[in-house]
Amino acid sequence: MSLPEGAGEAAPRSSDKRARVLVVDDVDANLLAIETLLRDVSCDVVLASNGNSALRQLLKYDFAVVLLDVQMPGMDGYEVAEHARKNPATRDVPIIFLTAAHSDEDRVLRGYGSGAVDFLFKPVSAPILRSKVRVFLDLYNSRRQIADAKLELERANAELQKTADAKAALAEQFQRANQELAAAYRDLQTTQARLIQSAKMASLGELVAGVAHEINNPLAFAAGHLRTALKSLQQVTPEVTPALTDAGKTLWSKADNRLREMDIGLERIRGLVIKLRTFSRLDEGERKYVSVQESVESVLTILGYRLKERVSVTTEFGEPDIVECYPSLLNQAVMNLVANAVDAMSGEGALAIRSYVEGDSHVISVKDNGSGIPESLRQRIFDPFFTTKPAGQGTGLGLSITDAIVRKHGGTLELLDVPEGGTLAVIRLPRNG
Repeated sequence: MSLPEGAGEAAPRSSDKRARVLVVDDVDANLLAIETLLRDVSCDVVLASNGNSALRQLLKYDFAVVLLDVQMPGMDGYEVAEHARKNPATRDVPIIFLTAAHSDEDRVLRGYGSGAVDFLFKPVSAPILRSKVRVFLDLYNSRRQIADAKLELERANAELQKTADAKAALAEQFQRANQELAAAYRDLQTTQARLIQSAKMASLGELVAGVAHEINNPLAFAAGHLRTALKSLQQVTPEVTPALTDAGKTLWSKADNRLREMDIGLERIRGLVIKLRTFSRLDEGERKYVSVQESVESVLTILGYRLKERVSVTTEFGEPDIVECYPSLLNQAVMNLVANAVDAMSGEGALAIRSYVEGDSHVISVKDNGSGIPESLRQRIFDPFFTTKPAGQGTGLGLSITDAIVRKHGGTLELLDVPEGGTLAVIRLPRNG
């Protein structure tokens, strides 16, 4: 079932036909536990007890997926993932982080930024672990079958080429078969990449929903008791203050002010929880009437760590604000446009988001003052995998997926030049009623 860490080239290779899974953890008991959980899964498990060993194994073998512990001495999981993404030979290997830090949002966002496709929280659920591993094993085996088929076709092409001059009809058939296979191969690549992207969005939605739920209970407890304390303080103030000294009255007033400020702070947290819940509607597969303002504000909350003080954001929401849509897909489309706009602004920038009704369309626009889109590239921007970003910094799927989402709603997506510099992305969705 497993290949020992550091196995030499002379080791038996009888399992080369089976996909491999790399498990990285500095605790031997965790390695043994995950290896045992995957015993019934059709794969070979390779174990690594530290980051350097993991990188050596990645260069030595092909892997369907890496189960990578976040917290390790020396080189932690984030560094391992970043090194893997910088190497062309290993950058496409899917990575699932294993972590015990449920509520550390910064760590999770850093994980997705370093290339993770998913997170599993310890203690790991055996059925979930097996299910996720099987998905990536299926994807890996599909890619390998396509590669084998492509290699086989190349061999057949070489034989056919020898007789192409004498058999024009055969040459034409050969060319058509090549085109069909290339189109099928591109379609498979696009489908697999979109599946991974959807899995990442689903995982992000689950994380956000979990964080919102965990915050909500203690928040309600604190807010309820705080209001009880404020009410009690109000009731006893007339009886207590006459007996207080001037210094005591000052302290009493200060305590009252601090409690009221705490109440304001808790209300702000409650508003943030509502926005997180709005964004996490990733399991809603039916069309519903939703607020565009709520959708946009939830996206800005999720991407707040990228905006910070570098990008100033202005919003303007017209009436009516309600649009019929698939809520999770609308969130993803808006997030892709905002993320692209932020990427287009290298330094400080300005982002303007508007929604309004124009004729029979509900319009959502995202405008940035970034570098804009060259005319020579405008015809290709919606092509899958087309990107102008450096290698490893973009998949080229954001605009392609957004365009597909808008078309699924019966709408259109345009990218227009801004006279003063930048890009204006305009979504037009049909109004229903």
